[in-house]
Amino acid sequence: MKVLLATACGGKKNIGKRRALDLYKSSRIKAVYNRRNGADFAVLSAKHGLIYPDTLIKEYEKILDSKTAKKLLPKVVEFIKNYDFVVFFKGGSREEYRNLIKQASKELNKPIILIGNRNQEDIGKLEELLLKCTKGDLVGIENIAPSVEIYNIP
Repeated sequence: MKVLLATACGGKKNIGKRRALDLYKSSRIKAVYNRRNGADFAVLSAKHGLIYPDTLIKEYEKILDSKTAKKLLPKVVEFIKNYDFVVFFKGGSREEYRNLIKQASKELNKPIILIGNRNQEDIGKLEELLLKCTKGDLVGIENIAPSVEIYNIP
């Protein structure tokens, strides 16, 4: 199974044009990236939509709102269409980011699993979750962590 692991962008950024992974100062982004366990990884940017960690981008100031989310929705749908599962680490993200990724998954009827609480305590469960998704083994997936939310899974 082809799995995409994603998380929201961070508000604090380094200056200049950099790889997305290096642009954002967020420790959450790097921690999620380091636990990708073979899954593809992307950052959900308020300006660019979903972007791979090696994508070169320049710093920007933008917070995702409902109007911008509506504009980014087609790009996000296009990005996730070739994945079997989307796992979104929601810890610390704003509701607009979670709603955008859920809406994109809903449009494609693509299975999506959200994990992560405000304090990111469930980050250690990512590798187990990704392994189960890669194997297509969804039995008991809702019990991996208290923060797990599952959508569009038959």
